[in-house]
Amino acid sequence: MFEEIENYIRAGNGITRMFLDYDGTLVDLTTQPELAIPSQELLNLVNSLKREVPLYLVTGRDLDSILSLVGGGFNIIAMHGSEFVDESGRKRYIDNFEYYRQRTKELSEKYSYLEKEFPNLRIIDKKGGLQFHYYNVDPKFLNSLEKEISNIQEDGFELYSGKYVYELRVKGVNKGKAMLKFIGKEDFILFAGDDTTDEEAFKALKGHVTIKIGEGETDAAFRIDSPTEFKMFLSSLLEHKGEMLRDER
Repeated sequence: MFEEIENYIRAGNGITRMFLDYDGTLVDLTTQPELAIPSQELLNLVNSLKREVPLYLVTGRDLDSILSLVGGGFNIIAMHGSEFVDESGRKRYIDNFEYYRQRTKELSEKYSYLEKEFPNLRIIDKKGGLQFHYYNVDPKFLNSLEKEISNIQEDGFELYSGKYVYELRVKGVNKGKAMLKFIGKEDFILFAGDDTTDEEAFKALKGHVTIKIGEGETDAAFRIDSPTEFKMFLSSLLEHKGEMLRDER
């Protein structure tokens, strides 16, 4: 079922580092992000993988949000690369991160009127990024919402669109740049993701094992249809870890 990807990994003598998106990749997307709780089976799988090779969760969520779901003990690149925590719990942030935290608090108040203008729109202050979730907004309002949000411009931030979400994120920060800080010249890495922010990483990681989860145009080398199938693939890597995974720590 995953023969093409596994043959590519064999040709590279095995994966040395693994970077995994969370929402839409390890767990299904949900209308309420706080309910995207991982199963114990998934946690066991990821913990087993990180014993074999260095593993990083790479997410647009803020650190508090992802930690509330998966707990500690993981390397996590959060908020597209603005925040990082290692397995021991040590945290690092981009320069001037406190400024961005304060600004998004102000911006969440500035744009709160949109929640009244567009019923079921959720504005989430990620304390360094600002999200506009529109999963439950009536489709007849989406064109108006897009016009309204696409005109937003704030110094130090850039606007991007993903699956049922727009986000103001710190300008110049993206998953690809963040991941490259952890990748050495001899590494052969695997990265999987499902959304537009992951495309930036796919472009930055040409030659590595890049996997798009789900539908849509992509710069990834491979595609797997769903989080369920992707977890099957990860289990297969573990089962054949002798030839699929190469720990060089």
